[in-house]
This record gives sequence, structure tokens and C-alpha cells, in this order.
Amino acid sequence: MHRTRQFKQKLLGLIFLLPGLFFLGAFLVYPVINGIVLSFTDWNGFSDNAKFIGLKNYISLFTSTPDYWNGMKVVLFFAFASTAIQTVLGFFLAFLVYHMTKKWQNFYKVALYLPVILPAAVVAVMWRFMLGADAGMINELLRAMGLEAFTHSWLGEKDTAMWAVIMVNTWQYVGFTMVLYYISMQNISKDVLESAEIDGANKWHKLRYFFLPLTMGTTETNIIYSITGGMKSFALFYMLTGGGPGTATRVVALVVYNKAFVDYRFSSALAMSTILFAIILTLTLVARTTAGHFNYENEG
Repeated sequence: MHRTRQFKQKLLGLIFLLPGLFFLGAFLVYPVINGIVLSFTDWNGFSDNAKFIGLKNYISLFTSTPDYWNGMKVVLFFAFASTAIQTVLGFFLAFLVYHMTKKWQNFYKVALYLPVILPAAVVAVMWRFMLGADAGMINELLRAMGLEAFTHSWLGEKDTAMWAVIMVNTWQYVGFTMVLYYISMQNISKDVLESAEIDGANKWHKLRYFFLPLTMGTTETNIIYSITGGMKSFALFYMLTGGGPGTATRVVALVVYNKAFVDYRFSSALAMSTILFAIILTLTLVARTTAGHFNYENEG
């Protein structure tokens, strides 16, 4: 009787999982596999005839497509710089919010998280207005303070364009990082922190010996989310800079987009996407392995 009941429960669970597995296979697994298969063909994205050409797209990618690898360098810099800034800033914002009263905690959690739910188009339009060279709010503020020498065409100069996009990306997503750390800090035992205070620990001691090591799991999660999200970045670059000036902000997703929808070389774009997917997967595995080893060393 007991085994029959267990079997029925497992069967019922499987039945409930089937719709999710179907949609996962139909809208994730199949498109990925189909895209990889088509990357070995000559296909313009519209015709029914996809001619098999073997590794030609990949050979071309590694031998005669410098734009792609320049875009890869640009997006790697963006992903790692954004991740570092968001992780550090998100942690300290969470630490500050944690020590506020309940009323102010609720206010800052909402205020800092609000940009996360804004559409990329809204964020881009707002910041293009603020970062404008002539009538931009930031430059106008600098002029009002007598600091006209520090005004720039923030999105139009090679030295500032990438950092401007990093700043906008950080503004939008640091609230997500803050919430992750805040939840992790809430799970730290209050008894442990109170005992540390009795023993004379101040906020710096608690930060160093409790909050930092006990939120390492959150740091791992945030690094993985931020790096993979940064490597896939497209919308902000497309709407803020278009990849310019020159190739200063032409991330790999823009190169893939132009190859597919401007040159109509969909099979080449799919080969580029496959390599990008492999690099993102590798970075994720490296981040997981490194963070797991670091956590093990700390526990030891």
C-alpha cells in the first residue's frame, strides 16, 4: 500500500512537470540545437534551402572576422568591470540598508530596486537625455557649478562612452545585487552578531569577520548573474551608443545582430552565437568552480 502511494505521488509529480518540460524543450533546447545545426550551413535566414558547408563559418570566424573578436574584448571588459562595481557597491548598499530602521529599509529597498523593473528603452531614453553633450542634465549641472572643463560628450567620446554605459548599467541593476545581499544578511544569526557586540566588536569587525565571509554564496551567485548578463548585453548599447564612437562600445551582440539583420548572413551569425554561448558557459563553470574552492578554503 505504501509503495503504491509513493508511486502515485511520483506519477502525479511527473504529470505536473510534463508541461514545463515540453515548453523547456520546445522553446529552449530545440532552438539552441537547431541554431547549432544551422551554423554549419549557408543560410540567409529566409530561404528554405540551407546548404551544408561544414566548418566554413567557424573557419571564417577565426581567420577573417576581426570585428567579432574586437566585440568580444569589448564585452568582456564591460562584463567584468560591471560585475566588479555592482558586487562591491551592492554589498555596501545592503550593509547600510541592513543597519537602518525598518521604515527606511523599506523605502531604500523599493527605491534602489525600482530601476531593475524599468524597460531598457525607458532607461536608454532617460540617460541619453541626461548624458547629452549640449543640453544634458549632467553637463548643465557641471556648468552651474563652474566645472565646465569637466563636461564631455559622454556617449560620443571613446574615452567616456564605455564608462557611461557601465554607469547606466550599474544604476539599473545594482538594486538587484543589493537585494540579494540584504536577504543573505538577514539570514545571519542575530545571536552571533549580538555575542560579537558583547565581546567588543564594532561595525567594521562585524563586516570583516561575519558579513563578508557569510555572504560568499551570494557573491558567487551575483558574479555568475552579472557576468552572464553582461556578456549578453545588447539593448543598452544599441539604444545608447549604437556601438560607437567607432568600435568603442561595439559589443559582440551588436556584431551578431549586424551580421544577421544587415548582412543577412544568418548562418554566420549563428556560428558567432554558438561561440558566444560556449564562452559564457565556460565563464560560468569557471566562476562556480573558483567560488566553490574559495568557500571550501574558508570553511576549512
